[in-house]
Amino acid sequence: MQAFLYFDLTAPGNYRYKQPLLEQVKTAMPQAAILDMDAQSGELVQHYALKLLHEAAQAVVCIKADESITDISSLMPILEELFLERPGRLVLLQGQHARLQRMFDARISIKYKVAAAEEVVQQVQSFFQDG
Repeated sequence: MQAFLYFDLTAPGNYRYKQPLLEQVKTAMPQAAILDMDAQSGELVQHYALKLLHEAAQAVVCIKADESITDISSLMPILEELFLERPGRLVLLQGQHARLQRMFDARISIKYKVAAAEEVVQQVQSFFQDG
């Protein structure tokens, strides 16, 4: 199974329920399981996200972040799972967030890239095809 998890870690007023990026990924990779969440997502959604990460042979986690958000505690369960050395995972960081970048830079076993919104679909397709 292939999975795409989208985590919007921007200011709460910026989140939109209809994410064009998710529609683009669905169109390009219809076989992938897709889950989106934000900083306000509850434990149930996080449970499903962790379950997808455990069950997927390949998973891309796209984190949309900006420097204005300093509390990343809502993302910690996902980060802890990503920090485990498991093949078949890619993290895409959309936007600038120095703390997250330092965390990923410190873990050389994690495949991670900074990607602009218009690059995400191509990165997902490439990762799933090369996998």
